[in-house]
Amino acid sequence: MSITMHVDDEPTPGLDPDGRPDPAYARALGLVPAPVGRRSAAFVLDAAVWSVLAVPGLVGAFLLLPAIPVAGSAPDAATLVLPLVLIGVSQLLLTVFGVVQLVLHGRRGRTLGKAALGIRSVQVATFAAPGFWRVVLRVLVLWAGQCLVPVVGPAVLFASSAWDRERRGRSWLDRVGRCYAVDVRRGLDPFDTKALRHARRVADAPSATAASLPSLASDRGLGEQTFIPSARFSAGVVATADAAAWAPPPIASAPTVDAGRPPASVTLRFDDGSRYTATGPGLFGRGPAPADGDPPSIDLLPLHDETMGVSKTHAAIDVVDGELWVVDRWSRNGTALVVHGAAERPLEPGVRTRVPEGGRVLLGGRWFEVVPEGSTAR
Repeated sequence: MSITMHVDDEPTPGLDPDGRPDPAYARALGLVPAPVGRRSAAFVLDAAVWSVLAVPGLVGAFLLLPAIPVAGSAPDAATLVLPLVLIGVSQLLLTVFGVVQLVLHGRRGRTLGKAALGIRSVQVATFAAPGFWRVVLRVLVLWAGQCLVPVVGPAVLFASSAWDRERRGRSWLDRVGRCYAVDVRRGLDPFDTKALRHARRVADAPSATAASLPSLASDRGLGEQTFIPSARFSAGVVATADAAAWAPPPIASAPTVDAGRPPASVTLRFDDGSRYTATGPGLFGRGPAPADGDPPSIDLLPLHDETMGVSKTHAAIDVVDGELWVVDRWSRNGTALVVHGAAERPLEPGVRTRVPEGGRVLLGGRWFEVVPEGSTAR
């Protein structure tokens, strides 16, 4: 009996040949390291909430000191009630807050501070949630540093992000927890499974190489006559005497463009009542930026969205023969189309879709609709 073993030599996406997390693959997916300043602000916000919850306990401890009986005297139970209640309430709040922070960080990659500042923690290799026990281990290391070298220990652990050789801002604590803090405001949100799946598909796709095809151009000079056969038989090609009289048919001239005629345009009306006349390609988003292949003259149309539902570059539009076409640019919350009161239809990223008159396009927390020609409604 023979046993055949299959050894998988294919590299695992996200890992280099040595099995270490590959920073280049993370960049190819669109992951952006969280900046140090915003990470520090997130920690300060978490610490501030922790401090506020600790205030009742500190007040209770302050009130408890005078109530402690001296040697030989009985304690006054009435004076102990309020301090003990304050201390107990504070400890309960701190415990609940700490557990919630650990669970959210481990399962969703965010704390209160990280959520407020657009930061997510993910596993450095798989870009999934860090895991509860990894986060617990991270906290225990931080606590040990505080016990061994108060203040200085945690400061060194946090400052070690500046010494990351991969330039991803990963501190020693991140390495212990195998975490990676990413900026979901400026880059891909790994918890957006649809966007991550598409980014992996694009990054893993083999690069297309153009096949080298033989040229169909003639090797004759510009002033030479081209030999045109006029008759054939099974042995080959035979030319008649009047072959030289043959002339190619005239090439149709390009249609002339009326310079005085204005280009076709489509009027868009936004949810805030503003209007925009589109005559060509444009980009919508919080801070739209053209990609490779976009024309230099493309209009950049920033949209303000208080719900933060609009991506940096959310969608592209174009006007062709007087009709509006829209393409979702792999936005975080997607683009949808509503036509004449029908159900909302999500658009597939990268696929051009025609928007009829009266059609409404949903962009995160904003929308616009195509105004019918001649309409004066506001």
